[in-house]
Amino acid sequence: MVPSPGAPDLSRECPEPRVSAPTQTSSLLREPSDSSQPSSSTTCQVFSRPRIASSGEDRSSLRQAGWGGMATAALLEAGLARVLFYPTLLYTLLRGKMPGRGHRDWYHRIDSTVLLGALPLRNMTRQLVQDENVRAVITMNEEYETRFLCNSSQEWKKAGVEQLRLSTVDMTGIPTLTNLQKGVQFALEYQSLGQCVYVHCKAGRSRSATMVAAYLIQVHNWSPEEAVKAISEIRSHIHIRPGQLDVLKEFYKITVGAAKD
Repeated sequence: MVPSPGAPDLSRECPEPRVSAPTQTSSLLREPSDSSQPSSSTTCQVFSRPRIASSGEDRSSLRQAGWGGMATAALLEAGLARVLFYPTLLYTLLRGKMPGRGHRDWYHRIDSTVLLGALPLRNMTRQLVQDENVRAVITMNEEYETRFLCNSSQEWKKAGVEQLRLSTVDMTGIPTLTNLQKGVQFALEYQSLGQCVYVHCKAGRSRSATMVAAYLIQVHNWSPEEAVKAISEIRSHIHIRPGQLDVLKEFYKITVGAAKD
């Protein structure tokens, strides 16, 4: 049976040539005639199909595209945080000066060890060290956020304070599980000495509040929701984002599981 012109059946095998009467074939499938060959022979031309990428290659390409998109988004978020840093810091300063219901305290004491607050400005050093017994600082900011307004690590050391920096992007950043564990163990060391730790980010609302919540989970075996609620009752304007709550839940599973074991 001869395939109709314009729609060749590529899946069928080429028929054996016949020695009998000549067979007409479509010009699309027949090679140019050669005078040295009998006119009754028929030759099947082989068509090659275009190469189709395997599903594994497709997944690899999609994965690479996904990672590239995530990296681009992270860079954009970090850039936006830098652009908005000083405007949002000014807003925090204004809320600290504002009287009445709009006022926000710069920092709050959460328990006998931990204080949660905004940037520890240089002019606050004496108050924190002498009045609050602060001997350690957990800085959740990136370096550019504290470069001009806060003590450097060496300046803190001269004041008798140890600084632990656990850099996290402003506004959208989520502290890593490893950094939460480092920060909590750091705070517990000073708790054992009867000394205090000042935990801060830019405004003391999100990154640093996540760290303090992890500390409370460790100390009291509270759930993330209980820890966040306890902090919000003291510092009502904290804001824990969904991604930050997720990492607190992961921290809780590890901490509570280890305690039970």
